[in-house]
Amino acid sequence: MPKTKPMITVLSEMPAKSEFAEQAPSACGGCSGGTCGAFGIRAGSEKDVVIRNLMIFAIMGLGMLLAAYLIVKLLNLVTGN
Repeated sequence: MPKTKPMITVLSEMPAKSEFAEQAPSACGGCSGGTCGAFGIRAGSEKDVVIRNLMIFAIMGLGMLLAAYLIVKLLNLVTGN
């Protein structure tokens, strides 16, 4: 085993310049530059946009819970429990 600890290069990199960071493509395509907030809500978003995004996420969450509940019930019917 080496006696020196390996250097993690990601932690020692210099921060990117702002002009380069704005041109870099984002992984999800949601941010065109700057930073996105939680749930894709950007700083300075209008109130109706924020409420729309939160309602979409809440409806999606309820849909997933309902789907999981129905799958469990279906599996219980199939297995006879």
